[in-house]
Amino acid sequence: MPTLEIWLEYASTYSYLTVSRVGALARERGVLLDWQPFWMAPLREQIGMGAPFPHASSKAAYMWRDLERRAHTLGLPYRKPEQYPVNSLQTIRVALVAARQGWCQAFTEEAFRLHWTEGVLIGTEANLHAALGKAGQDPAVVLPLASSPGNKEALKAQTARAIERGIFGSPSFVVGGELFWGDDRLEDALDWAVAQGG
Repeated sequence: MPTLEIWLEYASTYSYLTVSRVGALARERGVLLDWQPFWMAPLREQIGMGAPFPHASSKAAYMWRDLERRAHTLGLPYRKPEQYPVNSLQTIRVALVAARQGWCQAFTEEAFRLHWTEGVLIGTEANLHAALGKAGQDPAVVLPLASSPGNKEALKAQTARAIERGIFGSPSFVVGGELFWGDDRLEDALDWAVAQGG
């Protein structure tokens, strides 16, 4: 079955557009999704990148308007979060556990939905607990596992894997050795996966 690696940083704005539609698009094409949560902060530091959308810049203003337009075009609900950026670290740690255990998609979809449609911010206890519940998981079990030394080391290793694949932003998609970056390349990446057979 064709497989698409989907690399996500949960503080990423444009990743909302991808998370909201990738499940349906992948099912239509018969593509398996391989969820790869990663933390952008150490990756940026290691590859020498600055912030993608500096706060209060004209570029940031453009981003917010563009997100609103894209969400409207795609028929997605959109509510600008009250806080940006957010601290996504704990959510990413949970998502890494979820990816290993096979429930990352349900958790991720709910975490992003709450953040972008109800104002329940990613990284908050309310968001984590609700998204875990939607995925059928017990926070009392998952949260200690997410904060364990082993999982923290796994996240460091994930940063190294991202750099090896040439990842520099979120969302990114990898098919074999082929990298696609940005929500506007999602369909291209899925079609490439189908054409290459994974």
